[in-house]
Amino acid sequence: MPSTSFDVIGTCFHFDRPIAVIQSRLSPPDAKSLFFSWFYAAQRDFTYLSLCQSYKPIASVLSSTFRRACMTVGVDGARVTDDVVADVMSAFKSMEPREGLKNCFDGLREIGFDVYAVTNGSIPVSLAYYHNSGIELAEDHLLSCDTIKTAKPDPKVYSTASAHLDKMSALDDNGQRWFVAAHAWDLIAASKAGFKTAYLDFEEHDPCTSIFGEFDLYAKNMEDLLEKLKNVVLTG
Repeated sequence: MPSTSFDVIGTCFHFDRPIAVIQSRLSPPDAKSLFFSWFYAAQRDFTYLSLCQSYKPIASVLSSTFRRACMTVGVDGARVTDDVVADVMSAFKSMEPREGLKNCFDGLREIGFDVYAVTNGSIPVSLAYYHNSGIELAEDHLLSCDTIKTAKPDPKVYSTASAHLDKMSALDDNGQRWFVAAHAWDLIAASKAGFKTAYLDFEEHDPCTSIFGEFDLYAKNMEDLLEKLKNVVLTG
């Protein structure tokens, strides 16, 4: 059967909750900008640690670098107490689904897709994201970088995911094996591993095709993604 493998953090679940906690606890001039400065820098550090063969779980990187991120944008580090960090991380671990996510997952399954998730996050936290949102996802349909101690976008992550799909027999006659993400860097790596690629533009807004190249499908939201993947099935 065809399969869709979704990135989790930022793609399936949005950042409104941790941004709101940052605003309520620290009142920075722009909580959203502070959040993304922190999050993107943490993703960089997470990946670079992996490249240096010093892998650390992304939650550890996020919690350890939050104070530094605040100080970088001019927030007094003394205000960023351990309690503040704990509150922000608690909000990060309880993020809510993108609008239409459940309907997208259910709709894909109705037309014959097997749905997976491939994440930088941990298995327990990622499963909780889905289960707390009323979305079915079995543990054998979730692959975490923690398991192989390698961060995305290392090719090993996508080859491991592909091998797992082989094991689960998630491949139809036409080779319809999709990877869905809101991050161009994620999809270029998935493409090199043989996945068809679907780009959601609600985080990065611009896919920057001049450096990442073209993907197979572009969607505005989960509803648009579902309709376009339905089209793929209908047209073969």
